Amino acid sequence: MEFEYGNFKVSFKYGMEYLHVTAKITFIALFFGVVIGLVVAVVRHYKIPVISQILTVFVTLYQGLPVMVALLIYNLLFSFYIADIIRILHLNVQVRDVDNIVVAYFTLSLAAITSISETFRGAFVSVEKTQYEAGHAVGLSKLQTLRRIIIPQMIPVAIPGLINNMVGTIKGTSLVMTIGVMEVMNASLIPCSRTYSFLEGYVAAALIYWTFTLVLETIARVFEKRTKCYRENITN
Repeated sequence: MEFEYGNFKVSFKYGMEYLHVTAKITFIALFFGVVIGLVVAVVRHYKIPVISQILTVFVTLYQGLPVMVALLIYNLLFSFYIADIIRILHLNVQVRDVDNIVVAYFTLSLAAITSISETFRGAFVSVEKTQYEAGHAVGLSKLQTLRRIIIPQMIPVAIPGLINNMVGTIKGTSLVMTIGVMEVMNASLIPCSRTYSFLEGYVAAALIYWTFTLVLETIARVFEKRTKCYRENITN
């Protein structure tokens, strides 16, 4: 099997045209993962009655569900019940105008929420109990202590795990091709149906994913260094 650079170049070009779709899915999933995941972690860390137990069961069960299976399940439910949902919510939207990318957003966001919440929960444990006591000693409420003292200290600890979550989310976007969403992987393979040069298509997609991941990791590492300095200033 010979590697044809010309076919690789074409596949790479097709894949790059849909990089914005992969990036959008990634950022939306990470946004909801960070925001809602932080809330879930706080609820579980402070052991709020009933809610924390429910969230613990949900996170435990959902982490055992592969993203591929979740995509297929939600896609089927979406196809069968989207019309009813639109009617109930009184949305001025036609069913044909709703794209399967909504299923991709929903599925990867849920996966990000469960994994990122565990990352945050581990970071909360790393903060010494004396920091909580110090906040109470100066008259801060639990919410103020959490916002001004605890979260700034746990963020640097959580960032390495968040980077891992980010990489996992980027990899997960390649699975949305199974429900017909056109992104980097799917687009890179379009020329392969004519040339049968699938190796070149897969290598092109891999290179795009690798570059995209490397850029985001570099930005995250810079942010990690800055937050570490901030934590040192607080603890000192």
